[in-house]
Amino acid sequence: MNFHPLPDHWARQRDLAQRVATHVLGQARFRHDGLFDLVPLPGGFGTPPVGPERERVRLVGGSLFIERVIGGDVRELNATTQVEMVVGNTIRGLCNAIGFEPNADFWVGGDTPPLGDPDETILLDSDTAAVLGEWYLLGQRALEEAVSSIPSAAASVGRLWPEHFDFGIDLAAKPDVRVNLGAAAGDGGINEPYLYVGPWGPERPGAAEYWTAPFGATLTFGELNLVESPLGRAVEFFLHGLSSLRQ
Repeated sequence: MNFHPLPDHWARQRDLAQRVATHVLGQARFRHDGLFDLVPLPGGFGTPPVGPERERVRLVGGSLFIERVIGGDVRELNATTQVEMVVGNTIRGLCNAIGFEPNADFWVGGDTPPLGDPDETILLDSDTAAVLGEWYLLGQRALEEAVSSIPSAAASVGRLWPEHFDFGIDLAAKPDVRVNLGAAAGDGGINEPYLYVGPWGPERPGAAEYWTAPFGATLTFGELNLVESPLGRAVEFFLHGLSSLRQ
């Protein structure tokens, strides 16, 4: 076994974590710079440092870390960390701790999860954030290694999107052939986390058995959990798809 085991009722835990990612972390960032994408971090995920106080909000295990750095002189900075328990709290309580009210109309794309009841008690397994952080970081590293082997690769910046709850990039495998690559937390089609290669067009060149999904190819959490080197297998998976599309 290579990874933390998935918590029981993974779909429910994943969807709850996505609501927190969207309506707490995504909105926390949005109020500073109008963006809502997040970053994978050890033990979980969070916002990049944004705003005049370089605010960073992280979900790690069962805690929300609200970090701020005030001042322009490195010798006289006021750096603070406020820790809020997530389990037993509410989305409104977490948002208020950061400094804003949850907005039911906050939108991160067509598949934005609903806010739901902002005063409902959060029952998030503390392992959920750890599993997600570990998975997204594996995907990020595998993507970086794969892309670095493509001469003059024109790739987008890797970002963690609350809408689909995946860390991903897109790049040109060759002129006029663009492809999405990433690490997803799972969804209605595939419950467990998975890596994916999703060409923008209908072409599926190379070995037919590689293209396992309607949108392209996938490699699942369970499959990677069985191999000796998950990172090596993940890099191989991405390179296989890119090589096929570059033919």
